[in-house]
Amino acid sequence: MNDVLVTVAEFQFGHEAHLAKTLLESEGIECFVADDNINRVYGGALTPVFGGVKLQVRSSDAERAGKILDEIEAAGEELPPE
Repeated sequence: MNDVLVTVAEFQFGHEAHLAKTLLESEGIECFVADDNINRVYGGALTPVFGGVKLQVRSSDAERAGKILDEIEAAGEELPPE
């Protein structure tokens, strides 16, 4: 299947995106972190200019991934807001 990648969350710092990636991967969802390198090169102060560090999943997994991230946030876990 040729699903396109969709962004399910945006973060100011790359390590936050990688933590969320690990969480989703533990649930069997393949994830990709986009724009982490540009954030590292230009620093966190310019992250909003580039749209943040993006966590992406296949479009077929987007709804499930969003629900998982929402559940974690609702439970009071430390996931930064989108």
